Amino acid sequence: MNTPQRRALAALFFLFGFGIIAWVPRFPEVKQNLHLSNGQFGTLISASAIGSLISLLTVGHLVHRFGTRKALTVSATLLFGTISLIVHVTSIWEFLLANIAMGASISAFHIAVNGQAFHEEASNGENLMPRLHGFWSAGALVTAIFSGFLTGRVPLVVHIDVLAVVVYTAMLILLQRLDSTLLSGSKEFDDEYSMRTLFSSFRIDWIVSVGLTCAIMLEFAMGDWATIFAKEDLHMSAGVSTIPYILFVLAMITGRLTVHRVTVHIGIERLVRLSVITGGVAFIVAVTVGVQVSKSFPTLGFAIVTFGMFIAGLGASFLAPIFLGAANRRSKAPGSVVLGQLGAVNTIFVFICKGIIAWTAQLTSIGVALMIPAAMLIAVAFTTKTLKKSTL
Repeated sequence: MNTPQRRALAALFFLFGFGIIAWVPRFPEVKQNLHLSNGQFGTLISASAIGSLISLLTVGHLVHRFGTRKALTVSATLLFGTISLIVHVTSIWEFLLANIAMGASISAFHIAVNGQAFHEEASNGENLMPRLHGFWSAGALVTAIFSGFLTGRVPLVVHIDVLAVVVYTAMLILLQRLDSTLLSGSKEFDDEYSMRTLFSSFRIDWIVSVGLTCAIMLEFAMGDWATIFAKEDLHMSAGVSTIPYILFVLAMITGRLTVHRVTVHIGIERLVRLSVITGGVAFIVAVTVGVQVSKSFPTLGFAIVTFGMFIAGLGASFLAPIFLGAANRRSKAPGSVVLGQLGAVNTIFVFICKGIIAWTAQLTSIGVALMIPAAMLIAVAFTTKTLKKSTL
């Protein structure tokens, strides 16, 4: 990140992660305030996929037509307005609608900012995606630590309202600095990628889609359930319960910012297979053993679980940007359109998987439910042939 523009883009990724993860460590408070069961809470959170799907089917085309400046500005406005709103709602239906709106705004910003990253890569011939996603994870980590510290000290509403205003303002400043390098809209818009051909131009890369879903599901599950799992199943305090998620994200950051150094010595296909098998097995063993040990030795059991989650975070860390890059290289469509189409399929898969995980947690336990995304991480090993031409 050796230019002012790249540093500004990295800061945008950082703030994106910082903003959208801020309320995740405080999920137990939200769940308690709305008097929801694990199954109900997981289902309502998963409903954000409805909004995501709407954005993913349309925003890629809009970014290609109007450029990233307008897309980032509009999506950031909706995003931080919704983040502030969602902690004020008092009924299940309000929470449902707020989640749908948040899902739409997050996906819209995701497409726009990653489309800009693809543009930066194409302009300079350098693979930046893993490192930029590392800055996103860094933002998520910082806000997780910050939120954990504020839990029990600052009311949830005050925390999120102030954060939304500060982060939104900072994003607008960064967009101003990036103005000269932001991807402009297509002056001669190709009808193949217009809104009129939204569905006829839709293409599904099944291997990449399945591989990406399996690669990211553990990250989603950790965001949704890690804090609740530590609090309810391992009987940790509210502040301590954020530690597994914090260390998981720290592992994600470490992997994303350093993987380009590792691939000098080992091929990406082999590295992915080794990482997902090691990470998935470590997670399954650690959670299984840790839960049993915690019944007699709570601190030791918690430490075992946390260690396994850290190893799994390293294994899963660099997978998402690698699959996104592979999808972009395997398609002739504009990058923003590829992101939207891949994301639309991925969102449907994630929605189904989140529902299965949520109700497995309700009918059995959160520990059992977390075995599902861990097994999916291991399954990524069967999709690595698509990554043969990937470089870092």
